[in-house]
Amino acid sequence: MWARPALTVVGIDAPAVAGSSPSVQARAGAALNLRVPPGVDPATAGELLVAHLLRRAPAGVEVTARVTGVGAGFRALGGPSSSAFRAALAESYHPAPVGSLGGGGSIPLCATLERAIPGVEVILAGVSEPTANVHAPDESVDPSEIEHMALAEAIFLAALPTR
Repeated sequence: MWARPALTVVGIDAPAVAGSSPSVQARAGAALNLRVPPGVDPATAGELLVAHLLRRAPAGVEVTARVTGVGAGFRALGGPSSSAFRAALAESYHPAPVGSLGGGGSIPLCATLERAIPGVEVILAGVSEPTANVHAPDESVDPSEIEHMALAEAIFLAALPTR
C-alpha cells in the first residue's frame, strides 16, 4: 500500500446501530484519508478524488466533497546515517536479519523536513512486530521490541561522530 494511493474511511456520520430503523436515511457523511505515494501531487490527487465522488453519485443523490488538507508523499533514499542505523539494528537484533519495508511514505512531516533541510536524511524506524496490529483498536507492542529498538538507537547515537 505504500507505493500507490490508498483511500481509507476514517470517520462516518450515520445513524447508530442502537435505535436505528429500517428507513432510508436523509443524510450521511464521511471523512476520507487519501494517502499518496512519493511523486504524486497530493492536491491533484485530492481534486481527482472529489471529481470521482461527484461523478459517481447515484441519480437523485446530492454529494458534496472537498479537500481539507494535503501532505506530500516521501521516499527515504538512504545514505550513511541509514546504513549506520541498519548496522545498529543488526547488532541489537542479532542473529535475526534486518529488512526494509516500505511504509510511512505519507507522513507529511517527512516531506516537509526534506524540503526545509536540503540533504537531510530522514530515518523511519517503527516499533512493531508481526502481532502488533499497528493503528488498530487492539494495537500493542511486545516489550522486547521496545528493548531492541532502544538498544539499536543507543548503538547508533554512540557511533555518531562528535563535532
